[in-house]
Amino acid sequence: MHKIPYVFRAIPDEFLTEDFLSDPIMIRLIAWMMKRIYTYPHKIALKRSAKHLLLEPFEFIYGRDKCAKDANISPNNARTRLKQLMGLGYIEEVVAKSTSTFSVYRLVTTAFKQNFSQQPNQHSDQQEDQLVHHKRKTEIKKDKNIKEALNVSSKHADKSPLSDNQKEKLYALLAYSENKKLKIYEPSLTRWLKIYEIDRITGNLHLLEEQMHKVINHEAWLETALKENYASQKNNIQKNREFAKQFKEKNQWVDLHLTENYCTHLPSDKDYQYFLIPTSFQKMLKDCFDQYNEIDNLGG
Repeated sequence: MHKIPYVFRAIPDEFLTEDFLSDPIMIRLIAWMMKRIYTYPHKIALKRSAKHLLLEPFEFIYGRDKCAKDANISPNNARTRLKQLMGLGYIEEVVAKSTSTFSVYRLVTTAFKQNFSQQPNQHSDQQEDQLVHHKRKTEIKKDKNIKEALNVSSKHADKSPLSDNQKEKLYALLAYSENKKLKIYEPSLTRWLKIYEIDRITGNLHLLEEQMHKVINHEAWLETALKENYASQKNNIQKNREFAKQFKEKNQWVDLHLTENYCTHLPSDKDYQYFLIPTSFQKMLKDCFDQYNEIDNLGG
């Protein structure tokens, strides 16, 4: 076998579907991510430190600002697309290796049709397997990931037909999506009806309608929205945004940067999402202020 005279990166087929290819920002993030993934353990030198971090196969370091700069996207887009990939089950955070300045994520190889660990002598079997599975829609694999995360038996859920009542809801949701020009399709709606209550689906559909001019991939956005239930978080966002603004002004906290959907403590690069339960959000913000204010006092 001749050596290939150039360097290239393999991208899983799931990332080459129309949903992903129609989202150029997502493709930029995926390309950035694939450049940092290796199939063998390797060490990364940590900035401002003489230490090295050992990364296992398919692990990569993520820092929002560095990622945004390298991928030529905004920090907010980098964070949003990363959450979408996590919601779809394609990547997961390696909590034990995360710090205040960066996080380590891992490509979940079991979420893909291809088996990256296959040996060369298995090439024929791999090609045959790809042909068999080529006609399956990406939603089927996404369905499995989400149901497993929710401790739902995907084996039964995949095979059980919709009830007459669920079918009526499905037709209504399809009509609504078509009327509002939302790119949400029947396989996804069918799957969601088996997982979530109808109010949760309609509530998040209404949110998508309000923001559709800013959303490129409607299904990917709604997948994450349903999992985290953005609709129920709307009131939390309003309350937490106002609390953060008042807390920043009251304490003259110049290190706290406020955005529309979250606030960031700049020195530690920690994000605090407004959709959190207000009591939890307020405690986390106060703890952050107390911690770093104490550090500044000790340093002074």
